Amino acid sequence: MDSIKALEKIGLREVSRKTYIELSYLKLMADRDFAKLHRIKTLGFVKIIKREYGIDMSDWVAEFEAYLQEQTESSETKKDESLTSKEWYIDGQKRLYAIAAIAVLVVVTTIFYMLLKWRAVYVEDTSPYNNIIITNESLQSDTDDTNVSEATSVANETALVESQEAIEDYPPDTPVAPIEEQPVLIVPNTEIWVGVIDLKTFKRSTYLQGGDIKLDTSKEQIVITGHGDFSLKTTGGEMIKRFNPQYMIYLHVQNGSVKQITEDEFIEFNKGRLW
Repeated sequence: MDSIKALEKIGLREVSRKTYIELSYLKLMADRDFAKLHRIKTLGFVKIIKREYGIDMSDWVAEFEAYLQEQTESSETKKDESLTSKEWYIDGQKRLYAIAAIAVLVVVTTIFYMLLKWRAVYVEDTSPYNNIIITNESLQSDTDDTNVSEATSVANETALVESQEAIEDYPPDTPVAPIEEQPVLIVPNTEIWVGVIDLKTFKRSTYLQGGDIKLDTSKEQIVITGHGDFSLKTTGGEMIKRFNPQYMIYLHVQNGSVKQITEDEFIEFNKGRLW
């Protein structure tokens, strides 16, 4: 049976209710209105549907990818036709000079781009907030420490950075001892679907929005996102972590801390279910 027909047999409204995928988005998928579908978010929803209902949507995904490929090839063809339609009236030495100038421009642009990229990576890697597990210990104000010597302040800052690890490598069983519990913000760069599960009650909350989403770190929760094009920030706006936009992200919130976990760990926390 066609995967879309299988979904329609279940009922798109029922699928939306159970998976928390927006009904209007499911209708776009069912109508194969590929032009209005976001690739990464759509493939994430396909994965959720397969996990929830066991429906193999590979046939539909093949059509979707073929459409995207066709659009890419069409764009490249138009670009090539535009280039071949231009006439070159430069002859002899003038043409050689023009080609040389273009080559120099390409080299300079490439070097400039590489320098910018290197600088961005260096700044991100050396940022004290890039490799941080957010605990309220790191949020504690140090306004009362104005009388502490400069040497003591430097030592404290060094100890804080060395004691915090990257969110994707943080050991799952490492204890966290927050001073006080404060919320953390998911700040998306584009519209994002976020699912939150309270591990005490297993109550589910979902969001589909382009604005900030607040995580209550006083509760033990697990979080799943439709894509990774977002950042974790403190409520004061300080950057904690940026993620890879191409992947779904899984988080575990406990004792005032937030850490990234694997899909398998998420499923284990959620009693064997992806959502």
